[in-house]
Formats: sequence, structure tokens, C-alpha cells
Amino acid sequence: MNDTPVKRPRGRPRKNPAPDLGREPMREPVKTTKYNMRAQPNWVDVDPNAVDSPDRLRIDPSLIPDGMSALWVTNTVLGQPVPQHRAEFERKGWTPVHQSDFDGQFDGMFMPKGAEGEINQEGLVLMMRPKEITEKARIADKKKAYDQVRIKEQALTGGDIGVSMDSRHPSAINSNKINRSIERIDIPEN
Repeated sequence: MNDTPVKRPRGRPRKNPAPDLGREPMREPVKTTKYNMRAQPNWVDVDPNAVDSPDRLRIDPSLIPDGMSALWVTNTVLGQPVPQHRAEFERKGWTPVHQSDFDGQFDGMFMPKGAEGEINQEGLVLMMRPKEITEKARIADKKKAYDQVRIKEQALTGGDIGVSMDSRHPSAINSNKINRSIERIDIPEN
């Protein structure tokens, strides 16, 4: 009897051993000439040169019609509709876009081609309005933000906030203090 140990590779054995490349395939390859499918094949209209963008909501600016601005507006959150939020945008002139709008140039871009209804993507609805309304709204928002900052600046410099910005004011002197104390500590004798 031979008592020499058998050399085995270290570690766990492989779950999927390497395929034997010398074997013949077990079945015939699928023929690509004829398919028996219930749905129409999606590869008929595929553009092999199309580039997938990591931003699924991006719209190429050249596709937005002249004189229009586009915006994705929240329609649902976790499947629950938020009509108040959407109504706020509709009051400001934003109008939902359907796939057939603008000569169908958005048809199939965000939803299946020919689908009815508004363009929806992950709880958002694509809306558009004229650029001149968007510019007016931008100017009004900027003015409103500037006015709010200006009001706060006047309140701070004018003393309208109930506290003066003067470092010698009694309220500043009473609250700005430095406390100092001396405590005895024991020093070990070694």
C-alpha cells in the first residue's frame, strides 16, 4: 500500500467546473429566420447607433419646439397622485404633452410607441409652455428672492429685529461673557 498523501488544490472545490470545450453541443442552435411570437418584434425599428443616456429624463434641446420650454412635473409619489402639486403648475401655464403632440416627435421616446395619454416617466409628466411666460416667471421669482433678502438686510441694519448689531448694546454686553475660574488640582508626588 502506498501511504503518500494525494495532492489536492487548496480551497473549496469549484461549483461550476470549467466547460469541456471538446464536447459537442447538446442541442441545435436556434434558427433566426422565423419566430413564433405573439407580440410584434421590437428589433424591427431599432437604431443600432442610438446612445443610451444615463439620464432617462433628458430631452435634447433641439427636440423642444421653438418658443417652448419643457419641464417634468411630479404627478405621483410612490404611486399616489399629488393633484395639488400638479394643479399649481397648471395654474402657471404648464400644459401636459401627449405623444401625438408636436407632430409626434416625442412618440416612443419615453413611453411605448403609439401609447395614448400624457407622457409619463417614473411618476413625472412632461409639460410645456411658451418661453415668454417662463422668462416672465423667472424674472418675477428673481425679484421676489431679491426683495426678501433686501427686507432682511434692512431689518438687520435698522434694528427692527429686536436686537441691535452694536457690540456695546446692553443686550450684547449681558450675553457675551467670558467666565474664568481657578481650580485646585492634586499633583502626585513621585
